[in-house]
Amino acid sequence: MICTNEDTKLINEIMRDFTNITKIAAIFVNNRGKVLSQEYNFSPFCKVVRRNPAYAKRCNQCDLYGGLDATKELSSCPYRCHMGLIDFSVPIMKDGAILGFIMAGQTKTEDTTIKPILPTQTDWHDDTKLRALYRTLPVLTAEQIYSATKVLRILVEHYFPFNDAIAEEMPYEQLPDFVESERPINRPEIRKAMLYIEKNLSKRVSLRRISEHIHLSESYFSKIFKDDTGLSVVQYITLLRIQEAKNY
Repeated sequence: MICTNEDTKLINEIMRDFTNITKIAAIFVNNRGKVLSQEYNFSPFCKVVRRNPAYAKRCNQCDLYGGLDATKELSSCPYRCHMGLIDFSVPIMKDGAILGFIMAGQTKTEDTTIKPILPTQTDWHDDTKLRALYRTLPVLTAEQIYSATKVLRILVEHYFPFNDAIAEEMPYEQLPDFVESERPINRPEIRKAMLYIEKNLSKRVSLRRISEHIHLSESYFSKIFKDDTGLSVVQYITLLRIQEAKNY
């Protein structure tokens, strides 16, 4: 689903209010990790980091993986980015689809229970400029960080309320088992739809486009897809993107 001008305006208002209140940085990325907004309250440290192509690529991976994890868990748990800073994400959902994620943070903490989002950290500590900028970053307690995640989530849900019915039917912890077991798909239309989704995962994949591709109505296709796979179309697409992010 594409963000409308009204969606974009609301998302920017959310980030502006949040950063004005908390002084924490924020940015909006789509469900591919691409930045779609200006940088709100960005630290000099992160501005320098994101100008480095190699570091920026890992920043995008953290943004994407952090956003997908927040969607998977239906929560906004803080994590350490590849540079060691604390970030957190709140998904923006509309009509059961993910528009993107508000990524916030760029702080330090002495709390050691917050774990890295990527398996390896970037080794940057020999860079004297980054070391100097790192010392200027704010230091928050774990309580302050978790309070900030709650504030951002409340702001987001005011404008983009989560669909509880969709949330309740998302068995994310079972999704990897579905793929690994290669559950047999009986209908050729569903096999054709799944192939179309996989080939177009890097593009905007909508229920309408998939239904048109296999020449079925959206409502009927949604029903038989859930019957055959045990998943909604949105769940299946999200699963593939989570696995793709892990492969990165």
